[in-house]
Formats: sequence, structure tokens, C-alpha cells
Amino acid sequence: MVFVVRSACWADTGIIVALDSTLQGFNNSADFNAGIKQKAGREFYSGSLGGTKIVLVRSPMGKVNNAITAQVLLSEFSIDSVYSISPAGSLVGNLEKGDVVVATTVYQHDFGSIKPYGFIWSKTPVRNNQEADAYNVLDRSLVKSVLEVNRSLKIWGNLTEGILVSGDQFIASSDKKKWLMEKFKASAVDMGGSAIAQVCYSNKVKCCLIRTITDEAEVEARADFNESVTASSSAPDLVRMMKEILKSRKEKRGLQ
Repeated sequence: MVFVVRSACWADTGIIVALDSTLQGFNNSADFNAGIKQKAGREFYSGSLGGTKIVLVRSPMGKVNNAITAQVLLSEFSIDSVYSISPAGSLVGNLEKGDVVVATTVYQHDFGSIKPYGFIWSKTPVRNNQEADAYNVLDRSLVKSVLEVNRSLKIWGNLTEGILVSGDQFIASSDKKKWLMEKFKASAVDMGGSAIAQVCYSNKVKCCLIRTITDEAEVEARADFNESVTASSSAPDLVRMMKEILKSRKEKRGLQ
């Protein structure tokens, strides 16, 4: 697949966040000298973070909401890569609350058919029922950059790469969790990453999904999620991480 940059110079980096606390963390650290644009019920903040031009936006939950956010971002601004930062539920034992997953692959786990004998999952068509789930493998260079920066600075104690699954469902079920692990070999589950990845793929823009673990997708998941979000101290680390990622990408571009 060939990605294109839609300006003579390097375009802006888009950052889509899910939580108000994360948005506030970026607002406290970035210089949004280019102002705020309102579109489709979202506020897009244009400015710079660590010397790199960015456009920041918070998206409501759900695949449709995230697809709207991503498409407006790419339609209204010159963007060459998108980072999505959001909570997720852990599906594997080695991921606990506060850990971070950068997705290598993403699937829509709730796309399929309901038969008399149950739910039958199927791949999501991308263009005219062709290239089903062609967007699901995410850009390796962006994944590698996140891993390298964390390895160097040790911002997060446990940051791993893994498969992410998305659906318009908050998962708080041991049975569903087991199915997601067995069906997709997934590490984490969220409610919008696959939509952002599909929009970016359709627009030929690189995409990276960074997920912070807030719960274990078990029966206590909702209470754990609310507690994690309320007590979250990850926003400063997320901002610091993005500064270093963007700095690393900028340095590498300067060598090209």
C-alpha cells in the first residue's frame, strides 16, 4: 500500500483522544496558536507540540462517532498521520490497569450475521465488498517508533504491541472475553479503534492506535473503568510520550 502526503512540506499530525482528561493534558502542554475549528460537533485544536504541527480532537465513544471524527479531521486538515489515544479493556493476563498496548492489527469484532445458531463473525468490506479487512494491519513504522521511544525513556513500565478488537459494546463478560481471545488472539478491546484505522486506510493516511488499559473486561469492568478514569494520572505521560514520538519522527525525516 502506498501512502501519500497531501502538501509540499510535511503535513500536520492528527491526534484523536477519547477522554476529557487526556484532552486537557494536551491543552496544557501544546501551543494551539492556530486556533480552534468547530465541525460536526467536534472542536479541532490546531497548533504545535514539541515543535511539530498537530491537530487535536476528542471523539465520543463508538465506531460511528470515531469514523466521523477521523473523516472530518482528514477532510478539513492536511494530515499525514493519525495517532489515536484511548482506554481499552485487557484480554490477556499480562496486561493490567495502567499498562499500554500499541496495536499492530485491529478487527471489528461485532461485524457479521445473526443465525439461528448464534453470531457468525465476518470480515469488514472496505471497497465494493473487496479487500475485506485490508486496513487491519497498521503501519509498522509508527508502531516501531512508539516501542523505541518507550524503550529508550521507559515512560511506561509495561508497553507491548498486540492485536486490538473494536465494537460498539462495552465488554464486561468472561465468556465474551474468552471468545475475543480465542477468535482473534487479541490483547485488548475498545470501542472505536477499528473505525479510525479504516478511515485512515481509505484516505491513505498512516494510523497508530495507542491504548491504555483501564479494566480487565470482566464483570467488574464498568466499576474498574470509572475508577481508572477518575484516578487517571496517565495524561502527562501520554503527552510526554507523544512529544518524544513526534520528535523522533521529525529527526528521522530530517535525515531523509
